[in-house]
Amino acid sequence: MKKSINILIVRIFVNLLLIVYVADVSAADRILVWSDEFEGSTIDRSVWDFDIGPTNDNIHYYTDRPENAAIKDGALQIIAHKETYMGYDYTSALLSTKNSVSWRYGRFETRIKLPGSHGFVPAFWMLPADDRYGWWPNSGEIDIMEHPTNEVDKIYGTVHTRAYNLFNGSFPPQGDILQIPDAESAFHIYSVEWTPAEIDFYVDDQKYFSFTNDGNGTATWPFNQPFYLIANLAVGGGWVGEPDAGSQFPVIMEVDYVRVYQYPEDITINGADFCTPEGSNVNYFVPLLDGETYSWSVPNRAHIISGQNSAEIEVDWDIFSGDIELGLGSLVKELPVEVSSNLIKNEGFEKGVKYWKKSAAYPAEAGFILSDTEARSGSYSVFADVLSPGANAWDVQLVQTGIRLEKGKTYSVSLSGMKATGSGEISVSIINSTDFTLYGQANFSITDSWAEYAFNFVAPADASASFNLDLGSHTGSYYFDDLQLLPPQPEPINQVLNASFKEESTHWSLTVLAPAEASGGVLDGEFNVNISNGGINLWDINLAQAGIEILDGEQYIVSFDAYASAPRTISALTGQNEEPWTVYSGENSFNLSDRRQTCQYSFFMNNTSDPNARLVFDLGSNNEDVVIDNVFLGMEDLSAYVERPRGLDAKIHDSFQIFPNPIHSQATIEFNLTEGNVVKIHVLTIDGQHVETLLNQYLNAGEHTMSWNVDEKNLPGIYFIRLTTNQYEVTRKVFLIP
Repeated sequence: MKKSINILIVRIFVNLLLIVYVADVSAADRILVWSDEFEGSTIDRSVWDFDIGPTNDNIHYYTDRPENAAIKDGALQIIAHKETYMGYDYTSALLSTKNSVSWRYGRFETRIKLPGSHGFVPAFWMLPADDRYGWWPNSGEIDIMEHPTNEVDKIYGTVHTRAYNLFNGSFPPQGDILQIPDAESAFHIYSVEWTPAEIDFYVDDQKYFSFTNDGNGTATWPFNQPFYLIANLAVGGGWVGEPDAGSQFPVIMEVDYVRVYQYPEDITINGADFCTPEGSNVNYFVPLLDGETYSWSVPNRAHIISGQNSAEIEVDWDIFSGDIELGLGSLVKELPVEVSSNLIKNEGFEKGVKYWKKSAAYPAEAGFILSDTEARSGSYSVFADVLSPGANAWDVQLVQTGIRLEKGKTYSVSLSGMKATGSGEISVSIINSTDFTLYGQANFSITDSWAEYAFNFVAPADASASFNLDLGSHTGSYYFDDLQLLPPQPEPINQVLNASFKEESTHWSLTVLAPAEASGGVLDGEFNVNISNGGINLWDINLAQAGIEILDGEQYIVSFDAYASAPRTISALTGQNEEPWTVYSGENSFNLSDRRQTCQYSFFMNNTSDPNARLVFDLGSNNEDVVIDNVFLGMEDLSAYVERPRGLDAKIHDSFQIFPNPIHSQATIEFNLTEGNVVKIHVLTIDGQHVETLLNQYLNAGEHTMSWNVDEKNLPGIYFIRLTTNQYEVTRKVFLIP
């Protein structure tokens, strides 16, 4: 992340030291970091995923059946059959490490014996894990080995990029051919050695092609991102035609092993780069290296629950995004992770088109690109140009799959980044990924200005769903950015607004009192305070947020991430936002360094409740710059927070009141319905056990009052009263006293 100028100087010096270390390490041989020797009895499905269905212009149907992929005699067999299956005449298999592990740079090696019947293309190849520069071929492809079986002795090694690809007649794919007379009767070792400067292709360690980084950017060299491995046996297609009468089935591609070697500096962290709030048991790992030490760290309020000092950890996330960091010997590895309630991953396309699929089914014609010329926010959007409509709206689609829905919950779709060049019609739908049941849909007329479009739907079942932008009904050109699908949102456990500065400096104020001199602003999601004169007192420079409700009798926790351009002390407090400026928390001092750290303090509110308190960071009396991020202020008793659906009538929620509170023998319950509904009101214990049903009937719109008469059997303590309709749910905590 970019820092203030002084911090950058420190980081540059550290990076120079690392470069010296890396140069020394690079002189050593690569080390084995991953392999599959296929010595077991079954394929390891925690590593290998299977593609299912037809693909490209081939004439097969890929399956994950043991008939098409199995381990036999210490080798992976990928097997093509001539059989009628799912409307196709041939079956085969494609296995990849797409969802398990990927690598950037290294030696990628396999030992394979190739089949010898006409009409097949066995291949061992690589695709980008993130599609950082757009869909194929923009983000690249590395074909380590392809063998069209019609050309008995020829092995192809090829790269594809935006500048060099099959669709670009002037600049075809870059590669070469090596003749191996016994390719179809003996095992051979096929490999590439990939560095930031070039990709070298080998058969049995004989180099036959090199593709060099020409320094002209990602159009010719997109190979600066992680790629994953693929092994498959394709049947038919334009390259080889169909199998002929001489083809002997089953046709078998035998893979003896797959191995990956890397220099230590090329190792990357593997694991989920997206997580919903409070996500638990999320796995991150690097290769297990002999004699190395592993020191992991996680962002503010996340926790390593197992694996510290090993090559693999499990993390429980909280509410903040941040970097997983690993000290691997003298090297430092980082993996940025986004924590968001939004069930749509990479919603703003800032990670390229990762998680997104596009399609255009005949007779529809459409083109999709990752655009860096138009964006509602950030740097990127997706541009879709529908040239010819299809028979159905879904004949042209931008899709994200794998979205988990829970039965009975109301979800909000918010499309704050859509516009058309001119005007256009699109349909937005959420469907079951397996049986295509429609869960929610809305049609929109899109204008030529960025605008927000929204609708709600209720999930009728627990399901894995797809989010579809259906564009095939009409010709038109569209831009998409900032797409959201949100579950019912809990009450904000964090009472700080814009806590991670995604909305720039909104809700925050920087105050500088003479003689201090300082300026501040948000850079890469952090608030940077650049100080030229720290003044006399700590409070001469302060960053603050007001309007925070602090309740009498509650225990609070405050935490934040911070670092400075050089060692220094800052102070943090929570207190009154007006005379006499009472400090509720006491002043809390923290010693900062140039390395990000999480700071925390807690306090008990023993003053009268304050609906307009302020959280303050005092940064004066020192000239060293300070960076603040991921600020949290909340009650220590998280059970005090209740669920509140997003996008529904806030007035209904706010009208649900219980008084007195605490209660002794009877409580009055009031609420206002904006429309008629079946209303259920239940009393629950603090651990969620049902105590009593107070109401379960249809009520007309309007104000309603009822009572909870406490039974003598109810023990003093904390209870919850929950009001539920078919649209929303709201819960209030009450205290029962003797």
